[in-house]
Amino acid sequence: MQALTRDEIRHGLEKVNARLEEKGVRGELCLYGGACLCLAFAARNSTKDVDAVFEPAAIVRKAVFEVAVELGWPWNWLNDDVKGFLSIRDGEGLEALDSCEFSHLKVYAAKAEYVLAMKCFAARMGGNDEGEGDRATDFEDAFWLCRHLGLDSREGIAGIVLKYFPDRAIPERTDFFVEELLHRLSQP
Repeated sequence: MQALTRDEIRHGLEKVNARLEEKGVRGELCLYGGACLCLAFAARNSTKDVDAVFEPAAIVRKAVFEVAVELGWPWNWLNDDVKGFLSIRDGEGLEALDSCEFSHLKVYAAKAEYVLAMKCFAARMGGNDEGEGDRATDFEDAFWLCRHLGLDSREGIAGIVLKYFPDRAIPERTDFFVEELLHRLSQP
């Protein structure tokens, strides 16, 4: 799948909004992962897909598919696969995304702390070409987020992970991931 740029994502969301407007439906969409790093923080220029949760799900999903067909994009350019990775404190970790204001689609983005917690919790370490790419992207994203948030200690990072995932056992791979982050953060 070819990466979607910040402008392409915004354009796709505008088209989803237009379809909702045609139907007289108001929707909500919450962005996570790479899409947040592109749109909310301008930390990246592109992402391979847009991880989101949206309502009304069936209507937004149909609009997303129609936009994909119109623009020649993959049908899952915007998907809700992230649903299984959300925090029980999801609502605390979201804020309205002012750069994406539309008439019929309210867009929210995960806060930097929440994205960092998700990246550290996932701590994808690779194993195949796709996984290696995800791992490298997760690591670079987490590194950027730590810098953005002024974090450079295990306690600070762990506190954020535990804030958003207090109900889950922290995977051992997260410790290794955080150790790598701390090592990189300590470099000049």
